[in-house]
Amino acid sequence: MTTETMTATATEAAEAAATNYQRKATLASGRPFYNSSAPPIVDVKTGKAVPQSQRWGFSTDVFYNNEARSSVMALAVIGAFVAFNRSQTAYDFYLSIDQKYTEFQINSVGSFVLTFVLYWAFASIFAFIDLTGKPDFLFKYKVQPFLRVDVKDYAKISLIVLRNQFFVSLPLAVLSAFYFPFKMHPDHLQGSLETVGHIIFNQLCLEVGFYFIHRLFHSKALYARYHKQHHMLTAPVGLGATYCGIPEHVLSNLVPPVIGTAILRPHWSVAMFTFCFLEIGTILSHSGYNFPYCLSSLRHDWHHFAFTENYGPLGILDNLFGTARKYDQVMAEGTARCEGDRDQAREEMLTKLAAWEASGAPPSEAQKAKEQ
Repeated sequence: MTTETMTATATEAAEAAATNYQRKATLASGRPFYNSSAPPIVDVKTGKAVPQSQRWGFSTDVFYNNEARSSVMALAVIGAFVAFNRSQTAYDFYLSIDQKYTEFQINSVGSFVLTFVLYWAFASIFAFIDLTGKPDFLFKYKVQPFLRVDVKDYAKISLIVLRNQFFVSLPLAVLSAFYFPFKMHPDHLQGSLETVGHIIFNQLCLEVGFYFIHRLFHSKALYARYHKQHHMLTAPVGLGATYCGIPEHVLSNLVPPVIGTAILRPHWSVAMFTFCFLEIGTILSHSGYNFPYCLSSLRHDWHHFAFTENYGPLGILDNLFGTARKYDQVMAEGTARCEGDRDQAREEMLTKLAAWEASGAPPSEAQKAKEQ
């Protein structure tokens, strides 16, 4: 396939996705999540308006983080955890926790506090970049730079997330701690290979569980009532990873991640690592940024943009069932661009966009004319 044919095919796929995006967007109710005072969407290189189909992955820098590079973070984090659990420090730490607290306290309060703090600390990093535009050199990695969530909408998202955490996740953590607690004593620690096996098995369980439940929520019978709220964020943000209704939060966000650990019953630390690792993954996939050497956000960001593709977190079942064809075509075109010229004009556009958004208002007409 020639470069011209590949580009044309990818453009057609993006146009089809954009048409679907616009159709689905009309179904959303309530106030839009995006700042109405956003700057004009004009390419500084051509002086022309940027069409909807070209707004996703506008900067070629977002395609730098390919599959090989995005695996670096995962391998480093898993490797560090496995190495720590083999150490005497880990043995002494888990022993002290086991002696100081009851099994119920560890599995209820301890598990909830750990995941709660991690969620807000990690998601806040991306919220800070979004709201301040700082540091501006990171903004070139934003996948959909023309849509930004403002402070009021971040507050709205926060209230829903807090509701789901305190009125859904916490009660379920208490019930789980009462009926199905994980062991904390270090004598129950798994070996290195078994720990890695647990993590891989849990990822595969997540892929299967989340794919089918998520795809079910996209059915005509369930989408409008249960899943539309989450898709009001057509350009997702990290904090909005669990911005959804209670039924979706239980069935889609909480059930798939626990399938693997419910079957294998690992040590508390392994169970919590898998939960926290998945939590980091879902925040990154919703972050709106595709930073080099971090878990890629492109697959799920495209899902929010196109609505009808990329239902699974890993892409295994999407490839099997053909629900990632348009995404693959657009990625091929974007990757080809990334391997060539980086397009300095687009970086300049992103820098200006970050400054405009941080100021809370678009430039004046005179400024626009001068900059164009």
